[in-house]
Amino acid sequence: MNKLILTSLIIGSVWAATPGKSDMVIKNKIGAADLTGQAQTILFDKINEFGVDNVSDLVCLAENIYFEARAESISGKAAVANVTRNRVADKRWPKTYCQVVQQGPKRESWKTKLTKEDDAIYYPIKNRCQFSWYCDGKADKIWANMEKTGQTIKDNAKAWNDALTVSAWTLGYGDYIDLRDNTDGSVFYYNHNLVNPSWAGSYTYVTVIGNHTFLR
Repeated sequence: MNKLILTSLIIGSVWAATPGKSDMVIKNKIGAADLTGQAQTILFDKINEFGVDNVSDLVCLAENIYFEARAESISGKAAVANVTRNRVADKRWPKTYCQVVQQGPKRESWKTKLTKEDDAIYYPIKNRCQFSWYCDGKADKIWANMEKTGQTIKDNAKAWNDALTVSAWTLGYGDYIDLRDNTDGSVFYYNHNLVNPSWAGSYTYVTVIGNHTFLR
């Protein structure tokens, strides 16, 4: 794939590619989060580095890793990625990474309810989704840099870079084509430092990795 170039910092995430693999042009926002300029550049570099052709899967999985395990080690990030992958492979959950990550009930925006056009916009119902970051009512943005000054936010930039790398490995790109499932088939986890969910007792304990307890 020819080198991807950043063409806009318009609201949301808007990307285009120079002619290359499939002459891919991405006009619409991918994933749920907005990206600062450096976060977009990191994304483009990873797409180019690994030759990614399924950008939607890469971004949705990387967002889940970032927001769920930003402060975790590579092993901790891989564990979240593996749970997400295990759900995609399990008939109890949807069949794509974006659908699994964004699973949950949604409501139509009150603004589009007032119009007659077919322009409905839907938002997740607060605290009713599978992964809490997606429906906690907060704006989802990956701050790899300060927007006014351009100064890099080093921890966030590294976490986003690592999340994209682990996402690519999980999807079979690069040298880690068969990323080992360090959760041994887990499809649930929770942060044991923050919560003690009542539903945990209904499933089989597997392991603890970092700040998360894994179950299946």
